[in-house]
Amino acid sequence: MKKTELLQKTIIITVLLLSVISFLVLPESVAVQWDSDGVSNHIPKITAVLIPLVISLFGIASWKYSSVHYNVNIKTSDNLQKIHSVIWGTVSLIGIIINILFMIMNGKPFIL
Repeated sequence: MKKTELLQKTIIITVLLLSVISFLVLPESVAVQWDSDGVSNHIPKITAVLIPLVISLFGIASWKYSSVHYNVNIKTSDNLQKIHSVIWGTVSLIGIIINILFMIMNGKPFIL
């Protein structure tokens, strides 16, 4: 198994676990925007769980597609393939970061 595939599977497992944990610990209404008076905007819990999950899965799917596309297309430069891997890898990690921020900002960091 290549390092890239292992990293992709690790990201998928991590975002799935964080989504389950956040579904269990987040309140029914998740704060997403604050102003000088306190919380000014909320979203439903299911939306707060699905947004990071969809972002990460989209990043992984695009990363896998670009890997397959560039492995088939021999004329493509290795540098371009590396750039796409960094871009889609970063997108897939953004979902994990958003998930963690939702839990921290709503006062429920990893507590079951």
